[in-house]
Amino acid sequence: MPVILAKPVLDAGIVTKDMESAHRFYGTTLGLTVAGEIDIPSYGLVRRYTVGDSTLRIYLPTKEPNSEGSRNGFATQTGIRYLTLYVCNLDDATDAVKNAGFKIAVAVRELRPGVRVSQVEDADGNTVELMETI
Repeated sequence: MPVILAKPVLDAGIVTKDMESAHRFYGTTLGLTVAGEIDIPSYGLVRRYTVGDSTLRIYLPTKEPNSEGSRNGFATQTGIRYLTLYVCNLDDATDAVKNAGFKIAVAVRELRPGVRVSQVEDADGNTVELMETI
């Protein structure tokens, strides 16, 4: 039997080693709104950001993670490797990420007719694809 969605969105979670850098990327630079946070004793801190009707959770574990994800591009390993945000200001958003000192993995380019993208990375190397339809 297929799942019956109680909420017709996809929420996502990202593990970080540095909550302030994560907030500077997702909150300050991308402008996502903090929806709240919860400190779970012996587990860590979860900060939630509003992304339309979805939620992005940034998790800072109490104990530092044993390893980091690849920083060799999103297609170098399996797993959840990137998130896509549909934006109306691709050039400005990409410039803001660059000006804030974060990596631009793929500069603004046409993906296919009528669709432009860039790929940017947060401080932990997670890829966020910014997509604009024109």
